[in-house]
Amino acid sequence: MKKLVLTFVILCLGFLPAVSLAQGPGQTRPGENVVGKVTAVGKDSITVAPMAGGDPVTIKAGDSARIFKDREPIKLSDIKVDDTVFARGQLAGTSMDAFIVAVMNPEMVQRMQQGAGFGMGGGAGAKFKPEDWGKTFIAGQVKAIKETTLTIAKPDGQQTVDIEVDENTSFKKRSESITLADIKPDDFVFGTGEIKNGVFVPKELRVGGGRMFMVGGGGPGPDQKKPDSNTPPPAPKN
Repeated sequence: MKKLVLTFVILCLGFLPAVSLAQGPGQTRPGENVVGKVTAVGKDSITVAPMAGGDPVTIKAGDSARIFKDREPIKLSDIKVDDTVFARGQLAGTSMDAFIVAVMNPEMVQRMQQGAGFGMGGGAGAKFKPEDWGKTFIAGQVKAIKETTLTIAKPDGQQTVDIEVDENTSFKKRSESITLADIKPDDFVFGTGEIKNGVFVPKELRVGGGRMFMVGGGGPGPDQKKPDSNTPPPAPKN
C-alpha cells in the first residue's frame, strides 16, 4: 500500500511545479503530503483517513491555501465526505496547515487502487516502481542545468539527482520535438532511460504535467507556464 500511495503522491505532485512557480522561480515550498479519504467536513477543516494508514489527520486550509477540483478553484466547504484528497502543508502530529488541497477524480483513485504504473511511452503494461526513480525512469522538477547535466528534484522534494543527456537523448514537449535549450529550470520532466557509467541517461525526456504519468491518461499534459496567482493550472486536454 505504501508503494501505491507514493505512486499516487507522485501523480498528484504534477500540480506542484505550477504552485511553486506562483511563489517565485526555484522556490519549492517545503511541506509534507497527506493522501486519503475525507471522513468529516467542518467549517474550516476536513478530516482525512490516510491511505498509508495511521490516525486521521485534521487538515486546515487558510485564506492563502489553494483548493481545487479538476483544476478548478473550489471552497473547502465544497469537499464532500468520501472524496479522496491530496494535501500538502505543515504537518504537526495529526494536524496539517495545508497550502494546497486537491480533490482527486475517481479514475485516478481507481488506477492507484489497481496498482497502475506510470505510462511513459512504455504502453499500458509499463509499470515504474518508486525505488527505480533515477535508475530506469526519471520524473521531477528541473532545479539546475549545466551543459548536458540536469539536476532533478524528486516529486516529494526529498531527493535530487544529476542526470546526463547525450547525443541519443530525444526531447519532446507535448507532441513536438524540442532541444535541450528549450528546457528551463522549474520545468517538470520525465522519461525512461538507464544507468551509464554511474549516471542516469534518459532515452527520451519529456516536458509536461503529472497527468502524463497515468496509464491511459489522455496523452500529454499542459506545458509548465507561470500561472496567475489566483488561477490554478489549466486542465490537460485529451
